[in-house]
Amino acid sequence: MTTVKWILPAVALCFSALPLTTKCEEPVRNLMPPNTSASHTFAATRNGNLGGSTSVSDVNIHTLLYPGHTTKVLAHYLPWWFDPKSRGVAVGYRSDDPAQAFRTFKDMQARGVDGVIVDWYGQNDANGQPEPIDVAWRKSMPELAKFPNMSFSIMVDAGTYNFNRCKGCDVTQTVLSQLDYLSRTYFSSPQYLRYDGHPVVYEFGLDWAGKVDWSRIQAAHPEISWVHIHKQGFDRDDSAGAFVWIAPGFAARKTSVADLTELKEFYRYARTEPTKIATGGVFKGFDDLLAAWAKPNEKHYMPQACGDTWLQTFDLVNQNYSATRQLPFLQLITWNDYEEGTALEPGIDNCVTLQTHLSGNALDVKLSHAETVDHLELYQSLAGGEFRLVNRYTPATASIALPAGVSGTLYLKAVGKPFFRNVVSEPITVGRPK
Repeated sequence: MTTVKWILPAVALCFSALPLTTKCEEPVRNLMPPNTSASHTFAATRNGNLGGSTSVSDVNIHTLLYPGHTTKVLAHYLPWWFDPKSRGVAVGYRSDDPAQAFRTFKDMQARGVDGVIVDWYGQNDANGQPEPIDVAWRKSMPELAKFPNMSFSIMVDAGTYNFNRCKGCDVTQTVLSQLDYLSRTYFSSPQYLRYDGHPVVYEFGLDWAGKVDWSRIQAAHPEISWVHIHKQGFDRDDSAGAFVWIAPGFAARKTSVADLTELKEFYRYARTEPTKIATGGVFKGFDDLLAAWAKPNEKHYMPQACGDTWLQTFDLVNQNYSATRQLPFLQLITWNDYEEGTALEPGIDNCVTLQTHLSGNALDVKLSHAETVDHLELYQSLAGGEFRLVNRYTPATASIALPAGVSGTLYLKAVGKPFFRNVVSEPITVGRPK
C-alpha cells in the first residue's frame, strides 16, 4: 500500500486528460471479475491454461488486425466435454448444457468473435447411436440463435472415420454418408458460414486417416466449399481453400521462442493462390502434457512466451494482408482444447506486473510486458464497495498527474490486449496529513 500525506476533496468526478475517455461511466463493483465462460471453479493447469476465475480483457479481437480489414474471426470450438473422467482435464462444465452454450457465445461476442468452427465427429457413433458431440452442438444452436450476428461452420474431423465410420465404409464412403445429414441439419441455418453463397465445410486429418476421393465427395454435393488443411488445400483442384493449424515441436526440444515456420509458409502459399479461400490462424501456444492420447515420448510443445506467440501470429497476418488484399477468415486455435494447452477461453497469461509509487501529486508507473497491454485505467474507491473510473491512459504512461478532486483509495488497472488477463495494482491511498 502506498500513502501520500495530503488530502483532496472526497468527490467522484470524470476527467479527460487523455482522449481515451471523455465521459462519465457508471461505477463498477468489481475491478477483476471472473468474466469468461470458463468454469469459475476450474483451476489453472500445468500445460498453460489459466484458471476459470481469471479476469480477461474484453477488448475487441479485431483491434489486433490490420486497418480496414473485413476478416471474420472464428473460434475453433470443441463441444466434447461431458464426463469429467473421460478426458485428460475436468473443465467443470458440460458441452451439452444449453446454459453453458449461452455463456460461451455471450463471452465470445463480448470479445468480438464473429462465430465458431465446430469440430465434428459425425451424426452417429460406431454403434449407430447419436454422436454426443453432434447432440451437444444441436442443443447449442438455439442458444447461438440468440446471437444472430454470429455464424458457425462444421469441421469434419478424422474422428468421424476413426471412431464413428459406417460399417464396412472407407473414408470416402464415411464422408459421403454424412453429407445429406449435414446439408439437411446445418446448411439450412441462416447462421451457417457461407462464402460467395456456398456453405463452407472444413476437414481435419481425413487424408491422414486413409485415401479420400475428394472429386467424388465434391460431385455428391457441389454446393459445398471444402477447405482443407495447409498446403493440400491450395494444391488440390477440387479444394475451395485452405486453413492453417498450429505446428508444435517435440516436447523434448522445448524452446522459449515459438517456431512459426509453417505459419509463414502457409501465408506464402496463400499469396500464390489468390482465388482460394484462405483461413489464417492465431494461437497462444501448445502443450499436450495432459492429453490422454499423446504417448509419453510423443508430447509436443510450443511456448506461450508471456503472450509473445499470440501477438506474433497476428503480426504475420498483418504482414501479409491489407485493406486491398483481405484475409476472408481467421481461426482462433482453439477456444477450449484444455488438453493441448491451447484453450483461449480462460485467457492468456501475459506475465504482466504493475507497480505504482506516489511522488508528490504524481503517480509513477512501472509496467512489465507493456506490449500485451491495451491501456491503463485509474479507479477511485467509493462508499458501498463500488469503483469509479477516473481516467484512461496509454500503456506507455510512466507518470500520472493525479487530477484535482481525486482522494481516498485508488487503483490502477492494466487492461490487456484482446484475450490477455487483466492486472490491478495494490491500493494507492491518498490520506490526511498527521
